[in-house]
Amino acid sequence: MLFEEYLGWSKTQVHLSYNLEIPEAALTLFTNALTELCTGKPIQYILGKAWFNGILLTVDKRVLIPRPETEELCAIIGANLRDNHNQNFSILDIGTGSGCISIDLKKRFPNARITGIDSSRSALEIALKNAHENHCQLELIQSDILNNEDRITLGRFNMIVSNPPYVTEIEKKLMNRNVTEYEPSQALFVSDSNPLQFYIAIADFADSHLIRPGHLFFEINERFGKEIRNLLLFCGFSEVEIIKDIHGKDRFVMAVG
Repeated sequence: MLFEEYLGWSKTQVHLSYNLEIPEAALTLFTNALTELCTGKPIQYILGKAWFNGILLTVDKRVLIPRPETEELCAIIGANLRDNHNQNFSILDIGTGSGCISIDLKKRFPNARITGIDSSRSALEIALKNAHENHCQLELIQSDILNNEDRITLGRFNMIVSNPPYVTEIEKKLMNRNVTEYEPSQALFVSDSNPLQFYIAIADFADSHLIRPGHLFFEINERFGKEIRNLLLFCGFSEVEIIKDIHGKDRFVMAVG
């Protein structure tokens, strides 16, 4: 990635260029980047960008680095709602972060009205920048889905999607320092005593803010698929499906109701 960024070389070019000397100006960039990598800093934060389903996004410590699983989530939504491609409908992205989900869905559904919310104003600054750079018109609002007063001010939507914090504190101990020491903890972790707090809040919100029949999509912790499915069935969704990711783990939930 550094060779591509600093010298414009593909992976093949790197392997064919072992005998070439790196220019002095580029060597300084490499040295600085490698020093940061040795501290555990993610390469995406060093370069200040990440790719997401072919979309180039600005990222820094204010937002999570988009994951391949979230790319899968967007693909699942696109496949299940393909008939809505040219329809005027509304989507709410809860915990938008870098804006990756909202921007991806705007590309898939150009006529959709998409609103992204996040409790972090600094994250919304990144999302706004990414929306502008990718020529996407989004509505971005600072709002905390765990706050009842914030929830009631939001409108109603045909579809709700969220990749909320779902990694428990006990799981945090098993993670690499490039995640735990650099990425925003409030976007990743939940307490061991209340791991489903965001799913409960969003299900409650959907009860009065989802236009029926409507869709709800979640990215989830593989440990809690059955509990989230039962929660949504209890909340009145008629169809709830747990979908595995490319690694065969329970990673997504699609609910219709």
